[in-house]
Amino acid sequence: MSKFNLKSKQEIIGSAKRAFSISFPFYVFALGVLLAFSAFQCEGEEWCAEPPTCEVIESEVINVAEITVEQVICGTGLWDNLWFNDGSEVYLQPYSLDENAKAEIEKIEIKDKMNLKVYFQYAQKDKRYDDAVICMAYVGEKNPIKIMAIEVINN
Repeated sequence: MSKFNLKSKQEIIGSAKRAFSISFPFYVFALGVLLAFSAFQCEGEEWCAEPPTCEVIESEVINVAEITVEQVICGTGLWDNLWFNDGSEVYLQPYSLDENAKAEIEKIEIKDKMNLKVYFQYAQKDKRYDDAVICMAYVGEKNPIKIMAIEVINN
């Protein structure tokens, strides 16, 4: 007859916990080293030669909205605290102008309570207004937009 050295369930669980507690930090360390080296992987490669920029990243869709220009307490944007209300609970924050339409848009004097038809794309915020000296940042919901064109409905 052969004798088997059977371990109790608690001994097996204890062994597994010890093995995991020893190897887990090693795996985390190895993953960190792998990620650190992969960050330098593109040096000299054509596909990553351009430095990252802080440009506004636009959506592809051009949206149209009839809006009312409103003063927003503590707001910042192209026209300081004048933002666009399209009737929803989320303001449209004028964030940038399309280069092709910039000269025409800058001719329009944007004033509080104006009604406009705005052609825009949703934009991703960058840090261009982070250093603006204002009372505090506007705490409500907002969507930064890149303005493609503006039509004055009435003054």
